[in-house]
Amino acid sequence: MFRFNLFGIPITVEPWFWLTMAFIGNGMSANSTQDFLNLALFIMAGFISILIHEMGHALTIRKFGLPTQVTLSAFGGYATHPTGVLSRKKSFLVTAAGPALQISFGVIVWALAKNMTYPSLQIDHFVYWLWKVSLIWAIFNCLPIFPLDGGQMLASILGPRRAKGLHITGITCAVIIGLIGFKFGQPVIAMFMGLFAWQNYQMLQQTR
Repeated sequence: MFRFNLFGIPITVEPWFWLTMAFIGNGMSANSTQDFLNLALFIMAGFISILIHEMGHALTIRKFGLPTQVTLSAFGGYATHPTGVLSRKKSFLVTAAGPALQISFGVIVWALAKNMTYPSLQIDHFVYWLWKVSLIWAIFNCLPIFPLDGGQMLASILGPRRAKGLHITGITCAVIIGLIGFKFGQPVIAMFMGLFAWQNYQMLQQTR
């Protein structure tokens, strides 16, 4: 475990986070010093970007006067807060703050990167992944699939009485995107979508 504080908020980084990022960064095929260096740069860019995402959640939670802490884990991360306290509107704002801050960060880095020259290819590689991970991760998280941020925002909009519709939407979107990912040779996307589809199916059974 790697622990530190940021703006007074406790941060925990689990070992599975690093392993997942290495897997997403195609670490299994790395076979040279340059490959491993590029992988390390990708992981560091992902760490910074995803931490910014989770801090968006955490800082908004704290703005509402609640305690919070951030954990970076196997499938990204999460910011905690006491359950059953936030209204649906506040819950939506907390959820939306993560991808909103991450997208803003990614756009700023992308805009600055267009007009800059770098002293090395490594720095260029790092900056490239910093804005790309930020935009892709945030957009991916906005998909209406529970427990992604998009699914949680949809849950806040629909309310607990429409949980069945929430999970049917999640299953449908996950299956479609998973099939598209499989067709275009993206097994990681297909794997994640399969997991999300299964989670939503289990939740759907509980609502019945």
